[in-house]
Parts: sequence; C-alpha cells; structure tokens
Amino acid sequence: MTTGLENAATDPRFVGRRPQLARIGRAQAAALNRGRQMVCEVVGEPGIGKTRLVREALERCVPTVAWAIGTCAPDERGVPFHVFRHAFTEGQPRRRGLRAGRSTTETWAESADAVPPSPARASDARRFRTYQLARRLIGLAARDGLVLVLDDLHWADASSTGLIAHLLRYPVPAPLLLVLVYRPRQMATPMPFGPPDPHEHADADPSPRDRIELRPLGLADVALLHPHVDPAELRARYDVTGGNPGYLAALPGGPTSDSADPIRAAQGARLSDAAVAVLRRDWAGLPSVELACLRAGAIVDAPFAADLLAEVAQVPVSLAVEASWRLARLDLIRRVPGTGRFAFRHPVLRMAVAEDTDPAWRVEACARALTALVDLGAPPADRARFAERLLAVPNGRWADSCVDVLCRAAQEIRRETPDLAIRWLRLALRALRPTAGSTQRRRDVSLALAQITGEAGNLAESRALLQEIVPLFPADPEGGRAHAVALWARVERLLGNYAEAAAISRRELAALPAATGPTGGYRLAAEIGAAGILAGRPVVGLPDALTGELGGDRAGLLAIRSLAAVHDGALDDARGLLDAGVRIVDSLPDRDVRDHPDCLTALGLTELYLERQADATRHLDRGLALVRAAHRDDGLCLLLLGRSQVAYHGGQLATAIGLATEAGIVARRIGSRDLLSFALAFEAEATAWRGGPRDDDRAVALARSAMGIAPDLATWCGRTAAMALATAALLSGDPATCAELVHSAGGDSRLSRLQSTLRPMWYELLCAAALAAGEVADAERQARRAMAEADQVGLAGQRGFAESAYGEVLLARGEIPAALLHLEAAVDLFRSGGMALRRSLALASLARAAEAAGQVGAAARARRRALELARWCGTERVGLRLARPVGPREVAALTDREWHIARLAATGVTSRLIGRQLNISPRTVEAHLTRIYRKAGVASRSGLVAWVARLDDTER
Repeated sequence: MTTGLENAATDPRFVGRRPQLARIGRAQAAALNRGRQMVCEVVGEPGIGKTRLVREALERCVPTVAWAIGTCAPDERGVPFHVFRHAFTEGQPRRRGLRAGRSTTETWAESADAVPPSPARASDARRFRTYQLARRLIGLAARDGLVLVLDDLHWADASSTGLIAHLLRYPVPAPLLLVLVYRPRQMATPMPFGPPDPHEHADADPSPRDRIELRPLGLADVALLHPHVDPAELRARYDVTGGNPGYLAALPGGPTSDSADPIRAAQGARLSDAAVAVLRRDWAGLPSVELACLRAGAIVDAPFAADLLAEVAQVPVSLAVEASWRLARLDLIRRVPGTGRFAFRHPVLRMAVAEDTDPAWRVEACARALTALVDLGAPPADRARFAERLLAVPNGRWADSCVDVLCRAAQEIRRETPDLAIRWLRLALRALRPTAGSTQRRRDVSLALAQITGEAGNLAESRALLQEIVPLFPADPEGGRAHAVALWARVERLLGNYAEAAAISRRELAALPAATGPTGGYRLAAEIGAAGILAGRPVVGLPDALTGELGGDRAGLLAIRSLAAVHDGALDDARGLLDAGVRIVDSLPDRDVRDHPDCLTALGLTELYLERQADATRHLDRGLALVRAAHRDDGLCLLLLGRSQVAYHGGQLATAIGLATEAGIVARRIGSRDLLSFALAFEAEATAWRGGPRDDDRAVALARSAMGIAPDLATWCGRTAAMALATAALLSGDPATCAELVHSAGGDSRLSRLQSTLRPMWYELLCAAALAAGEVADAERQARRAMAEADQVGLAGQRGFAESAYGEVLLARGEIPAALLHLEAAVDLFRSGGMALRRSLALASLARAAEAAGQVGAAARARRRALELARWCGTERVGLRLARPVGPREVAALTDREWHIARLAATGVTSRLIGRQLNISPRTVEAHLTRIYRKAGVASRSGLVAWVARLDDTER
C-alpha cells in the first residue's frame, strides 16, 4: 500500500499475493545463483499494497541476504540521488553486515555534489562518470548479495531516475536484486520496462527484468483481512474501494450498506486523521488554482467538466481546463473515457480532499455547484444531490431554491424512479416550515407527493395527504381542485371505500365553476361510475362524453360508461361507447395513455364481456407494459386482474393463475383488501378448473379467503368471491353449497344482482349443481332460464353455456339424439366465443353422448379434440369427465375426481397406492371414499366394486 496508508493501518495481517511473493523469491535466488543483477518492478495503483508486498517478501524470501530500502518523498525531489542516499545512509537496517561505511556515505555525498543543479549545464560525459561511480559503489555493496528496494519512485528526483535507467542499461556485475516500486501513472519519466509477458509460466526461469503488476484483492481475501466486519458491510466497503487494501483500511468504521453511496451513508462519517494526513501528501504543494479546482472536484463528486469546475472554484474556464489536465498528469483525477469529463482516481481520495477542505468553503461551493448545474440543465439526480446537502445546513439560507430544485427533479424522474422522487418531495416538504406565507407552496408540494405515492402504491399515505390538503384548494376554473378531488376519490376507490369515493366526486362535480374545462368533470364522473360498478350499483345518467376534447380523460369516462352498459345488458350502447373510447386510446401516444391505466382496464373488461378477447388482450397488455415501466402499482393490480380474466375465459389456466397470484402480491403491497379478494377469487376459479389432485381443496380455501375479505355480496368483489366459491364447491363435490351461494349472490331466482351478460354462465352452473344433486327437473328449469337469458344477450359464448346446459340435461334424461344437437351447437358457439376450456368440456360431453348413441367415429374425433384442447388449457377435468359413464343419477352425483377414485378402488388398489398415484394423502383418499359410499348407496369396498361393475356392464 501507499507508505503512509500502510503506517496508518493497525492490522499487520498479510493475505493473498502468493504468486507475486514467489516471483520475488525466484528473482532473488536467480541473482545469488547467477551472480548478476536481477530487476523486479512492482507497480500498481496507490494503496494497492506494493510496499507491503515488498516488505513481506523481504521477511519471507530473503531473511539471510542483506537488504536496503530507499524511499522517495514529494518534498525532496530537489535532492540529487536522494533515494540512493536514503537507502545506503539513512534507510532501513541492513543484514549480514552491509558494508557501506563512512567511505560509501561520503562517496554518495560527493556524487550528489558532482551533479550540477541544472541538467542543462551538465555534460553527458560528466553525468556518465557520475553514474558509473555510483554503479561501482552499488557493486561493492552487493558483492556478497544485496536486495536494494527503491520505493515511491514516482516522487524520485531526476538524478535518481537517470541512475536507475543507467543501471538497467549497464547491469551491476554482482548478485543484486533491484526492486523498483512506483505508481506508473504518476511517473514523470516512464521506466524502460515493457508489459509483462503473457506467456510467462510460474515455473519458468526468471528473466533479468520482471514486472509485477498488483491487482485488487478478491472479496475472500478482504474477508480474511477484516474478519470481524459484518459481511454486508464488508461487501459494501469492497464495492466502494474495489478491493484496494489501503483504501479499505482508510474507510471509516461506521455502517456503509444502507445507501447507494456507502461512504456518505452515515452523517458525520469521516476518514481517520492519519489516513487524511497520508493522502494529503498527494496534493500538498499544489498551486492555488490547481488546489481550488481539486477541492471543487471533491465537492462536485460525480464526473465533472472543466466549465463546472470553473464555476465552483471561481476561476476562469481556461485556467480550469489547464488545471484539470495538470491534475490528471499527477493522477489525482482521471479522464473518463469517451467524455470530456474528469473524475477522482478513487472515491476515498475524493473523500479525503473534501474533508481537508474548509467547511464554510464547502457549503458555498455546494451552492455555486447547484446554481451552475441548474443553468447547465444537468440531470435531476445531480441537481437534487446538492439540494439535499444544502438543506442539511442549519441556517436555511437556500431552502426556497432547494425546494424548487427538488420538486422539479422529482417530476422529471417520477416515471423511472418514483421512490427517489418521493424521497425528494418529502425532504422538500420538511424544508417548508408551516408558516402563513408557505401554505400554498406546501399544498402544491403535498399534492405532488400524494399523487406519486399513490401511483407507487402507498395508498394510505396518499389518502392522508389528500385529506389534509384538498380543503385548502379554492374552487378555480383551471381545475386544480377538481384534479385533487379526483385523485382523492380514486385512492378511496382503490381502498374499497366506494361510497366515500362516489360522495366526494358527486359533491365536487356539483360545485364545479361554470368556466371549468371538461377535464376535471370527466375525471370526477369517471370516478362516480367506477365506484358505482365496484359497489354493485352501476350508475346511469353520467355526463355525456361524446363531445369535447379528445384525450385520455374523455376516453376514461367512455370506458367506464361502456362497462356499466355491459353490466346492465345494454349491449348496443356499450358497443358505441366502447368504439368511441377505443378510437381515442388507439390514437394517443404511450406518454398520454400511461396516466390512465384505469381506462385501459375498463376497455379490456368491456371487450372481454363483449367477447372481443383479442382487443381485450391488446389493450390490457399495453397497459401492463406502460405501468410496469412507470412503476405504477396503483394501476398494475387492476390490469393484472383484467388480464387474468381474459386468460381464464380463453382457457389459459396457468397464465390466469400466475397473473392472479401476482395481482394478489401487488394488492397486499398497496393495502387494498377488495383487490386482494378479486385476486384470490380469480385464482380459485382457475385452480378449480385445473382439476389436479390437490386443486379442489386449494380452490375452496382460496375462495373462502376471498369471501372472508369481502363478505358483502352487494359489491362486485363480494359477488365475485361467492361465485368463485360456488364453482370450487361444485367441482369438489358440494352442489348444495354451490346452489346456495349462486342464489345468495344473485339476490333471487332471476339472479338480478349478477351481471346480465354473464347470467347464462351462472344458470349453467346452477344446472350442473342440480344435475350433481340428482334434481333433473330443477336442472331443466335452470337450463331453460339460461336459454332465455342467452336469447336476450345475443353473445355466442353465453349462448354456448345455455346450449351446453340443456344438452347435459337431455343427456342425463337419456335423450341422446337431442342432446347431441345441443352439445354440437355448444361446441361451435364456444369456438366462436374464444372459450377453449368450455369448448373442450363440451367436446368431452359430446364424445360421451356419441358413444352412447353408437357413433364410434364421431365419438373418437370429439374425444381426441377434447384431449388436445385440455392439454393446451392445462386441465385434468376433461380426461376425468371422459371416463364417466352416461349413467344413473348416482353417477351424476359423483364429481369427476370421485368417479376416478371409485374406479381405482374397484380394481382392489389400496388407499395408500391410490394416494401415491394421485399425489394425495391416504387420509384424503379415505375421505373421498366415504363421500362416494354415501352417494352410491353402498357401505363397503365390496359394495363399491359391485356398483362400479354393474355400471360397466350397463355401458357394455
């Protein structure tokens, strides 16, 4: 390490560097064996451990050979041959009686006196004679073996550098190991060494000249060097220092892992005084302009240009440019490749320069840097960094300008890094003291903070801020208050407070000044409509948005109105509103659409319910891409839920489950219980239809959790949870619970509380529950209601549910030819509606009916296509359903899974083997068998075997 840094460190431990130590040892052995000069050049960055390596090598490799160490110093560059004088007269102790004596000392003094003070007046012959004399003296000292270490040669005087070059050209005829230690970047006269030979092997004979370039230590070696430091803190220190052991020793001892800049993580963290004193040697004696630019660079911190240095250091730009290049030649700063900027050679050096600068000058320099960065249009992060520093100054002199900088920077980066924008706005809000003159400014900053925190998903903080500041907004024709109220209503809606959201919006909409533009009215009306839909009471009579400006706010209101119309069954109105909204959204660029994620969600859901799955996927995927890029958790959850429903209706069960699971994670993160209920319900439905051995129980558990979160069946999420539990209950073998939940959610036998465009689907569910309970007459009533609702709706997919329900009823009654007609129609309608899962189930029923009718070819084709679609959807229900016979009421009462277990048990397989085959526990198998015994009317396994055999004989 740097000589001073080595002395500043207290730990004598040495780690790593074994190959380098071995190379020095081989060079020393070669010098003794060959009786001639060998040279080792040890080079590397400051603090990398060059001096420490050489000292360790002397202790380990050459304990019996005389050695001498000469060290250069920056303030002794004017003393001729100083490093050699230091080595032979004032340097380290020498071993085995190094015979320099009085004659050698006096001769070095004479050699120094013999060199003229100015090389320009020295003759080459005289200089050569002086070098030859010094060479002979070194040969005398090395006749019995000598290791001569010349350290910190980057500070060497010209005479010493010339002598070293002479020794390299005319080697000493004695067993001398000459070790040259220096920083290559700081050498005024480069050493005549080339780069190391990449083909040199560790066991090869050492060449007369060897160059050892020290690299940073690895993390494992650093851990050995600092065994008592916490691993996380050690990793942060390693990242800051790059594995440089000298700078690692110089870092402060406080925690460093909680910040992007670990050096400045803890307030007041400082380098040790000894480390700063050592590093100060690098810039001690600089001229005033260079020193001012160096200190200015330490204040700027990030890569800086000369024009910024000039502003901060208060020097002309031309002088700042010259000073930058002089500092670069001294290796205090380095040019950043590919730019016209400079940066400190290491963060620890920058920190040392900053700590060595007068605190008052640092504060004024920060203010000048902030002004310059604003004028230069610097990136937001650069400006905000200086604003944060100035706000930490107690006198508050720069508070107003810093608040302006932080607010502008936050708005510029809110899309890319909202967390950083939130931190800056919170800091700005704290800096604005609550005085009478700052009320409006605090209100504006609070509004910006509320909007960004809400978009980032911190709904509780956003709501608290909005509740505080909305009363401070006066009614204004510019729509500022309407904008704030719309934000407040949206947050309340996302938190499930639908009545509050609607009341807030209605009150503000009624009080809007006459001259207010349409944007505020659009947003408030859209919030009224969205809250009504989610509360289960879609609002009619919202303001007509078919005229006015073409923008995202108008499209959002159109989307909400179209979704409400679909819910109420006004499909013509819904299509007109939807088309108008789609034309606006599709014409807007992404930067305008990303502020309206709810608009895309409403458009996607409306398109889904109108069976336009491709358009729904397009709009929802666009919204997901935009909100993910903008880190908007507030819109992400709704879009994920909508996209999950599109995947579910399209039969992509794995995709639906994955999206619903992600939506649940986001809902928990933002604290929205109703959205979490939606996510659990959607996951439960898809899981139930997947039909794996453990899926029945999991689907019921998920749906029960959803109902526990949203028990109010008057709301959309409460009804969604109830219908998910109804589906899961039916598929797990509980048709009574299914029918009860559907009627409770629907409110009456007409299911008037349920969405009218989906009623055929729910009547089909009631029909299936009635068939499973053995109530064929009730099943027929539900199927007829499904047919009547489908006639009113006029959607292909919903008509498919009605045809499927009626076909299943006819199949249960044994009217096979009539059943075939309805099931074939259902298959075609589901294909038109894009419902692959329901089409595969209809094909399975069609195959069973065709087999019962003796249509072997048609049955095989339907079976093959059903299984293909089932594999694409990822469901096991189709395979299980194909194994069921078209039989009596007792068979219909069994679920698909129960019939599968009954068939396995009838073959004599034990419960343990059945459980192993289905990946369920033997206890679960026994529970299934208990329910099978009850439904089949048998009391034992032998009775079950006979019952299944009788059904098989009937099938044959």
